[in-house]
Amino acid sequence: MTATFLVATDLSPRADRAVNRAFRLASWTGADILLAAVIDSDLPEDVARPLAEAAETRLARFAASIPHSAEVRHDTRILTGDPSAAIPLLAEEIDAALIVLGLHRDRPFLDLIRETTMERIVRHAARPVLLVRDPVDHDYAALLAALDFAPASTAAVKIAADLAPEATIHGVHALHIPYRGFVAPHGSSIAIAPFRRSAEMRLAEWRRDADLPERLAEIDIVEGAAHVVLNREIEDHAPDLLVLGAHGRAGDAPSILGSLANDLMRHPPCDLLIAR
Repeated sequence: MTATFLVATDLSPRADRAVNRAFRLASWTGADILLAAVIDSDLPEDVARPLAEAAETRLARFAASIPHSAEVRHDTRILTGDPSAAIPLLAEEIDAALIVLGLHRDRPFLDLIRETTMERIVRHAARPVLLVRDPVDHDYAALLAALDFAPASTAAVKIAADLAPEATIHGVHALHIPYRGFVAPHGSSIAIAPFRRSAEMRLAEWRRDADLPERLAEIDIVEGAAHVVLNREIEDHAPDLLVLGAHGRAGDAPSILGSLANDLMRHPPCDLLIAR
């Protein structure tokens, strides 16, 4: 059965990169593309109808102008409603293998007090989501996977390997030492050793049981908070795709998705793949 990538676009220049990346990926994975835009259901019908017709025309024209579009079977869909609900529902309806989104428009004040539409879509979607930040002028060459050895990490790494079959994959696990100042106030390696041994055992079990891509050869276990460790690894490896698993059920409160995933969605350092 042919996979389908669902690309949600608000028809803004920010979304162009997501559409271009989706077509680039689909051209060699053999996936179909469904381009979707959402019209606000609160608009009066005499306003919403011409908007929907104009959006349909713009989507079709835009798709036809994309490199590789002639090689990819694609269609368009105009929805009415709230994008954060309509896109995840459509993804389930078409059994989407991947949802592809562009970044949200920065709104400094509003972003401090509420979620963005992009964040709500990711939180409500049970499907993996690719957030596209960077210009689409190359295939993914270097992947960095933030790993906790849970099923979501496994899913994320496997999906990323399928999307970037030629890319190198580097993994990192942040080793959190609870009450670090009390356990090893002077950086004692003896006090930290049990935590490291436990992480190494979990890694060995994960490698044994998870059927991982062979390219995931190097996995570093680095002591420190996840945000700090990941930022350091990003500087060292300069990935063009960051990969992580997110915990929690679709639709759960933002904090359930995971603070690391939430923070990265707001300000991704590169393209970001999130899988449950």
